[in-house]
Amino acid sequence: MRIPVGRKALGFLGSVIVRLIGATWRIEWRGMKHIEAARRLSPHVIYSLWHGRLLALSYSHRNRKIHVLASDHPDGDLMGKVVEWLGFGHLKGSSTRGGAKALRDLTSIMKDGYDTGLAVDGPRGPRGVVKQGPIELSRFTGCAVIPLTSSAKPRKLLRSWDRFQFPMPFARVIVGYGEPFVVPRRADPEERERLRLRLERVLGGMTALLDGEMGHEGAEVWPHEGD
Repeated sequence: MRIPVGRKALGFLGSVIVRLIGATWRIEWRGMKHIEAARRLSPHVIYSLWHGRLLALSYSHRNRKIHVLASDHPDGDLMGKVVEWLGFGHLKGSSTRGGAKALRDLTSIMKDGYDTGLAVDGPRGPRGVVKQGPIELSRFTGCAVIPLTSSAKPRKLLRSWDRFQFPMPFARVIVGYGEPFVVPRRADPEERERLRLRLERVLGGMTALLDGEMGHEGAEVWPHEGD
């Protein structure tokens, strides 16, 4: 007999699994000076991360008054419910579908005193290509964009579009921050594109560097172009 399980219950179960496994990780931090610099630039920040690296970060940044954007897609909705149980606020939306409304909602949330977290190449890729969302959100709010990434060993890289990283129990996990910046309110399209490319370059470089520090090689190193 098949017993139906609600998505909220599945989200709770997922959060319990993340907490149990996360409690075994040995987490190290890199670039803490950058988060301090970001707080000097603005009271609230826009954490910008790759979709495939969010599992470790959802544990390391739990219960920090961060709101995240999750898509209406069933997978995105389930992940949103998982992170709600981890102490995140959860807004439904996408940088590609209904992006203007999502941007307005995030702007309102930040004005109410919250940080935001954006998977900048989500919800469906392509992997490693930053969407315009964090740039526009910074321009509207005056809040600092801060690159955020992670690497782990041992880990499992799933065969999904984002090569989702699943740190194994008792893994060594490195969480790294990059140099923050604020997008000027009157930045023209050319300047906004330059800053988007900067975020893409910095975030990609940070991730590859952490993968290398972990001892990963070849296709195991971001952006996993060999697979």
